[in-house]
Amino acid sequence: MSIDFFKKFYNDDIIYHYTKASTAINFILYNKELKFSESKKSTDPIESCNHRRVIEYSSNKSLKSRTKKNNIDANEVNDFISNLEKQFYQICFCKNSKEDDSGIEYCTCEFKGNEELFGFTKLRMWDQYADKYKGVCIALSKKKILALNSEKLKLIEDDLKYLSFDELSRKKMGDIQVDYLERVGKEKYKDEIEKRVKKSFFYKHQDYKGEDEYRIGTLYDKKNCSIEKVRDELIFDKPNKLKISGCIEAIFVSSFANEKQKEELLEYAKHDLPIIEMKWKDDSFKPRDYREWMKIVNKFQNKK
Repeated sequence: MSIDFFKKFYNDDIIYHYTKASTAINFILYNKELKFSESKKSTDPIESCNHRRVIEYSSNKSLKSRTKKNNIDANEVNDFISNLEKQFYQICFCKNSKEDDSGIEYCTCEFKGNEELFGFTKLRMWDQYADKYKGVCIALSKKKILALNSEKLKLIEDDLKYLSFDELSRKKMGDIQVDYLERVGKEKYKDEIEKRVKKSFFYKHQDYKGEDEYRIGTLYDKKNCSIEKVRDELIFDKPNKLKISGCIEAIFVSSFANEKQKEELLEYAKHDLPIIEMKWKDDSFKPRDYREWMKIVNKFQNKK
């Protein structure tokens, strides 16, 4: 496939979601939506572990001068932070690499040699999130997703910042500073904290930098939930799903996916949505137009 085809995906609007082929077929493409996951259930302990905060008073403040109101306000603020962290649900995507684009918009060479620039070529993602190279990577338009969902859901979205352990310890929300709380007032303190906590939803350790992650999140709200059927039971308190109808730009499927799954993906792709097979090789991979490839295969089989 020529570089001209892939240039369409090399921009800031295209984001990629890796998943199992069965999940893509049975849920994402069937329902035309993505499911939010509870941030606190992440396997990354930096994201999922509860922070043990303490309530700090300045050293020159005597015990007698610490009022009951100070303690009540500080505990309320602590609960406020904890609730924000528990309420955050997220969907993770990755982006194209922008560290070295080498003027790809003017590039007339082959796709080979430019593989690392694209979000659908990340081997670590195919391994960890796409069923150990047997799944799919769905390319979507960020603008279309946000336009489709922003009215119904209060979305919080951003690129991830990759930090050292030292930076994480300084930037994530720490202990409650009672002196400052007393000086600025509880409401202002909570407003400032909310902004800081929401920023912390997009911090990750620098070891994950190669993922180039972009994240869309929302705070759980019982008034704005969806119904989900689990083992014939209706569950009424699940977070609303992220609608993606009309937002998919291409489907990349692993050559290791089984033929039935590929056939079903072709059916969902219809005639206008590109479906690209990642044909794995010993030194790289070869992307091929799966729809055109199957036409060749079928033509050859019909001749027999």
